[in-house]
Amino acid sequence: MSLEQLFLEYNSDTLAEFIRLCAAVVPMGTRPTRKDQRAQSLAETLQNPAHLQRLYRAMDDLSRKAVASAYHNGGEFVADAFIAQYGSLPKRPEQSAWYFTYTPILPDLFIHQGQIPPELMERLTDLVPPPERFQVVGGEELEAFIAARGAQWGGLMVAETEKAGRHDLLLLLQLFDQRAVKLNSAGDRLTPTGLATLLQNLLDGDFYSPAYLASDRRRGATPGAEETIRAFGLTTFAIGAGLVSKYDGKLTELGRAFLTRQDPELLLDAFEIWTQASVFDELTRLDALKGLRAHGIRLTKPGLRRSRIVEALSWCPAGVWIEIAEFYRALKIWHFDFEVEEGGIHKLYMGYRYGRGGYYEPWADSRDMWLLVNGLYINAVLWEYLAVIGALDIAYLPPGEVELAVALYADFEEEYYSRYDGLLFFRINPLGAYLFGQAGDYPMAAPAAAPVLRVDADGLLQLLDPARLTPVDRAQLDQIATPAGEAAYRLDVQKVLLALEQGSDLEALRGFLARQNGQPLPSEVERRLDEMADAARAFSIEGPMLRIRAAHADLVSVVLADPELGKFCQALGSRDLVIPTSRETRFRNRLRALGYGLQG
Repeated sequence: MSLEQLFLEYNSDTLAEFIRLCAAVVPMGTRPTRKDQRAQSLAETLQNPAHLQRLYRAMDDLSRKAVASAYHNGGEFVADAFIAQYGSLPKRPEQSAWYFTYTPILPDLFIHQGQIPPELMERLTDLVPPPERFQVVGGEELEAFIAARGAQWGGLMVAETEKAGRHDLLLLLQLFDQRAVKLNSAGDRLTPTGLATLLQNLLDGDFYSPAYLASDRRRGATPGAEETIRAFGLTTFAIGAGLVSKYDGKLTELGRAFLTRQDPELLLDAFEIWTQASVFDELTRLDALKGLRAHGIRLTKPGLRRSRIVEALSWCPAGVWIEIAEFYRALKIWHFDFEVEEGGIHKLYMGYRYGRGGYYEPWADSRDMWLLVNGLYINAVLWEYLAVIGALDIAYLPPGEVELAVALYADFEEEYYSRYDGLLFFRINPLGAYLFGQAGDYPMAAPAAAPVLRVDADGLLQLLDPARLTPVDRAQLDQIATPAGEAAYRLDVQKVLLALEQGSDLEALRGFLARQNGQPLPSEVERRLDEMADAARAFSIEGPMLRIRAAHADLVSVVLADPELGKFCQALGSRDLVIPTSRETRFRNRLRALGYGLQG
């Protein structure tokens, strides 16, 4: 659409206001009175390089920033991003309290319906300055950073998650591998027994006790998987990242490879799968949010939202504490904001809302609506997944002790909106820097400071320091050995055979024992492990077979004597034959050629 056609979309009075603005800056000659003439005159004015330059320079600083912001965003002006960076939009004339009249200002000559026309984009190249790069500022020391911002957070809790996140994810995979935990029938969370097992073995426990969150009167339910953060986040991440199959609760090929090798590149592969996955929607974790199942609602893909958040994190500095409100601001300024409901929020709400004739009245202003939906969604992703797997350290308060500066048009009687209300600061640690693309590698497997076991030649595994044995180490021991006293285990042939049958790698088990032993294993133990490996391969299932019953024994002799059938049929007793399932059609066809049929 040309500039002249664009101006023709305005009414004649608005075009007259545009001409008045231009005439105050550049010579316009006789002012036209007809609409088409006004549109033509405005287009010619803006196409004049000298006039365009004078109009651009006549704007105030904030207005020029608005045009520059749109220019460096492919021509699109995003009001929320601009307000986040500069605090307000360019000033407009005051309006009557009784009615609204559109009165254009100089930036409106450049930005039409949120977009700079292509003709003007080409002409602005030499006028618009380079983009102002917004950078997030963090603090290396949390207490000093908080004090410098003039804030006070009594009782602030800090969780450094890198070590616990690595441990807990490996622990969960180890427990799945041993069938010590299982998924429920829906395949989306742990059974109560599995949840209890995982919670008992988490390295640092959960961020809150499940009972604390379940005691909120909004829930009033027995603590379950949904009341946890670490256990729920670990399980959901493992499924969404393709480490555990939701259909049978078994480790996938990727999950088994990561458990065996603990290669950070495999974790990165899993993380990238999770980022794009849409298996689970974190919106369901915002307890106060309603309308998720409203008729006709169209939610955006969770993978799209997560990828925006992760990309924004990749632009943040690592190793410093960042205030969550500053991250919200940066996400908007960098144009990584996202919608949770297609076309804007129409059906989602908190509290209650009235509807008349299919129209729903607003339940909060746009700023508060964004914080309670997008903001808390971001908190959930940062906390329940990225902090849980060890990529972010966090500082937080219990949700009931943080009062979000929002106002609903309806009463809200609950103590808090979500379990993530209390997230105040986060820090990208070395694992996060690797996952977010800020570091080229990550040394995941750190050597033990000192041996934890002494492996004797007879297969006795003595604990040198039981206090240093982590839950995931104990789970691995339980997979291949049985307790032999208070501080010892003994290699168990049946357990090792079962582990190998279920897909465990012998070299991984051997490597685990050698690492914990702090030196090569005794030759007797090495030989015994080799014997177990040979024994594990003593029998194998070649494929499914069919058992066929003959009417009498003579027919079995006929089949076995046939030069074609005799190649793949075997007798089982006097009247039965066994054939591979894959040969059934061939068997039937040959029987008919011999004058016999097969029922069933």
